[in-house]
Amino acid sequence: MVTPLQIIGHKNSGKTTVIEDFLTLLKQQQQSVCVLKHDPHQAQMDQPGTDTAKFATAGAQTAVLVTNQAVMSHQKAPQVPQAKTLVQTYAKPGQFCLLEGFKTAPYPKVVLLRPGETAAVFAGIKQIIAFTSLYPQAVPQNCIDFSTTLKRQVWLQRYLKKEGF
Repeated sequence: MVTPLQIIGHKNSGKTTVIEDFLTLLKQQQQSVCVLKHDPHQAQMDQPGTDTAKFATAGAQTAVLVTNQAVMSHQKAPQVPQAKTLVQTYAKPGQFCLLEGFKTAPYPKVVLLRPGETAAVFAGIKQIIAFTSLYPQAVPQNCIDFSTTLKRQVWLQRYLKKEGF
């Protein structure tokens, strides 16, 4: 299995923007990608009033919605599943996997810094391979400039080449 790449950072640091740009590049290269996102804010996938929301409210542990284009699953969990378990469950062989969040997971991490933040904020986080920012003028000098789509995608291309992917 290909080693997943994590994108971590605080709220509004640009994690989703970076993942979108990485996905665009990987799609251009005809690469299949799995994205797993950790949301500590108790987000809801099911919209109120929909059948799947009603099923969940009524007590279903798992509700699956199948359309002509997708299969969507909502599963209640007594605790947050480990990232490693999620990768093993959802990432297919040969598929590239991006994780948003899951700071303590055992994979290489790209950290996005917000203006005024320093690497010290992430002391204790393991396997950091790069400190980056969408706002390089407002962060330390050792931070990689991720201010444009092109810069983010060039970084990913170099990373993939180095990893033999």
